[in-house]
Amino acid sequence: MVIRFIAITFCLYISTQVYAETKVIDDAGFAVELSTPPAKIISLAPHLTEILFSVGVGHKIVGTVRFSDYPSEASSIPVLGDAFAINLEFILSLDPDLILAWYTGGANTTISKLRKLGIPVFIDNAPDLASIGTSFKKIGLLVGQREQGILLEQHFSSRLNFFRESNDGPKKKVFFQISDQQLFTVNDTHLIGQAISTCGGTNIFGSSDVPVPIVSTESVLVANPDIIIISKSSTDAGLSWLEKWGTIHGYREKISFIDAALISRPSMRILKGIERLCQIISLERHD
Repeated sequence: MVIRFIAITFCLYISTQVYAETKVIDDAGFAVELSTPPAKIISLAPHLTEILFSVGVGHKIVGTVRFSDYPSEASSIPVLGDAFAINLEFILSLDPDLILAWYTGGANTTISKLRKLGIPVFIDNAPDLASIGTSFKKIGLLVGQREQGILLEQHFSSRLNFFRESNDGPKKKVFFQISDQQLFTVNDTHLIGQAISTCGGTNIFGSSDVPVPIVSTESVLVANPDIIIISKSSTDAGLSWLEKWGTIHGYREKISFIDAALISRPSMRILKGIERLCQIISLERHD
């Protein structure tokens, strides 16, 4: 009986030690280490909420931010603010074991305060498509879902390679429009710009120095794209721009739409967005 108790105690000790020795370096260069898997997690970006659900710990999220609407279970989680302004007092009242934040969000001051208070904060960046897969692995490791994180990374990498290898035909000029009152688009360093290249398209504003530049209708017409892809939300029909482009001879036929949530969030769902993007470009390429 004593031997059995010692054996069990030793196994528990080893298990704890293995996790305690797992140190994850986040995308801002900070070392994040926990002695046990986190029981209460806060997500400060919609795509991080999706990633947490993907690795199997969505039920541990105690707070998130505006627009964290996928999967449907995320809608019932308390909202602490948005990606740019969060309620510090609310966060502290939840007593989280781990906070996941977006590197390009605007809550850097609050995040610094949280670190000074000793709350572990993991910063996610994902500057390129491949690093989205790496985020799955790092976050999975951090929350005690190592195997799931690795499997998701492998799946993500495999799908990206498939898209690249399947779309190496003649290039078509693409204008990607972020639906708005003004004409916003992306350059080649933006994740959407990288997706266009992955799908075999040539982004007509790919060389812009600004990741999300504002362009004019005239500049689009001068570039004369073969395809116009407009991103839209579920509540935005996008018909106003369909009508505007439709007044220009030959342009209505160039337009296709894509779900903004699929192509703009660096989570597992972006694979569906890239697949849709490739379908649009591939269809046009072979017409």
